[in-house]
Amino acid sequence: MMVTRQLASALLILSTTISGQLAVHGEVNPLIRVTTDRRYLSLPHRFVTLNGEQRGHRVGLYFSTALEYRLNTNAAVIDVREAYAEITTDLGDFKFGKQILAWGAVDGNNPTDNVNPYDFYYLFLPGTDRKLGVVAGSAILYLGNITIDAVITPVFQPNRLPLNEPDFPIFGDGPSPADALPIMIPDRSIGNSEFGLRATLPTSFMDISVSYFSGFDRSFSPFLQTQPFPTALGYLRTQVIGYDLVTFLGDWALRVEGAYFLTEDKDADDPLVRNPYIQYVAQVDYSGSVSTWMAQYLGTYVTGIDESGVVQLSPTEFVSEEVNEKDLIPPKMGMPFAAIAQNAIMANVSLDLIDGRYTVRAQTLYDLDNAGYMFGGGVEVHLEDAFDLEIALTMFGGDDGSNLSNLTDFSHLSISLSYSF
Repeated sequence: MMVTRQLASALLILSTTISGQLAVHGEVNPLIRVTTDRRYLSLPHRFVTLNGEQRGHRVGLYFSTALEYRLNTNAAVIDVREAYAEITTDLGDFKFGKQILAWGAVDGNNPTDNVNPYDFYYLFLPGTDRKLGVVAGSAILYLGNITIDAVITPVFQPNRLPLNEPDFPIFGDGPSPADALPIMIPDRSIGNSEFGLRATLPTSFMDISVSYFSGFDRSFSPFLQTQPFPTALGYLRTQVIGYDLVTFLGDWALRVEGAYFLTEDKDADDPLVRNPYIQYVAQVDYSGSVSTWMAQYLGTYVTGIDESGVVQLSPTEFVSEEVNEKDLIPPKMGMPFAAIAQNAIMANVSLDLIDGRYTVRAQTLYDLDNAGYMFGGGVEVHLEDAFDLEIALTMFGGDDGSNLSNLTDFSHLSISLSYSF
């Protein structure tokens, strides 16, 4: 928080030194969520967002803030989501400060997109709305037809996880390991910096990208163990080698993305640390004048499993290594939905009706491993004077053992009235 405040103050001072007019826009969005058993959900919600930019000839300043509010407790927190300066040159664009970046070709569930951690309180929101900003230096360089994305992050930022939240038991309703064990955060040092490179090459029929990222897992793992049980939690190094491609045929697009995660357990012999694994996504989407459609297949494959291995979970509890790796140790990076459904099908549709005055949306997620499901739908009414009213219903369920079935009591009706300015 101190680093973020210093960045915001520095950008405010710098804004007085460049020409250009400060443009500010935002949204006020009161929201009520009521469960199927008529309880108000007490969870964080971005009640007010405020974004601004000041653009000069070569230098631009940007910020994005949110007032996060809990309905039942009236707790409010100001979150500076982004605050950075951008310098435009003939070689490319350079950004310095707290920022949210996006890598990959598919929508939302990107194995290669690991620069920013995720805020799991906002897991079911689209795009960058569910990301956390990181202090970084980044660049987009244009070398002929090739575009190079580069980033370095000196300050580690983990995922924000909803632990001990009875209204959102996404990881179960039992006690969290963080309640009993200390969490070790990587030291701020040059050696602990994260960095990544991505190269994109357009061809006559598709765009192809390859990428590399070296950083820390975004969710903690047990480590520093005295066999066979851990004594602490921490964030371990993972290297990610990825690719993505996209091709278009009229209004239709085919997108494919995958990544190999080389975890700390390179030899696949630590029962408490995730073995190396592969994530991949195939997406088909359509964009028309009044409708959009999207379907994704999300997959995860663990590359090192001893089929005859046995893992001891407690003095009296043993499981196979296959069950341990596939069901008990979720991925710590990559696709955000892989933390709750490692192999799944996802689809959504959006329709504009009556000259765009109404938007109807529907979405679904199905866990292929554990038969868990999520489906939702809603109607947004575009009122006069920048007001929008949305009513939506979201339902969860499935077989025991599915993270989505843990959210059955989170099934809810939401009503929001937003004003954009």
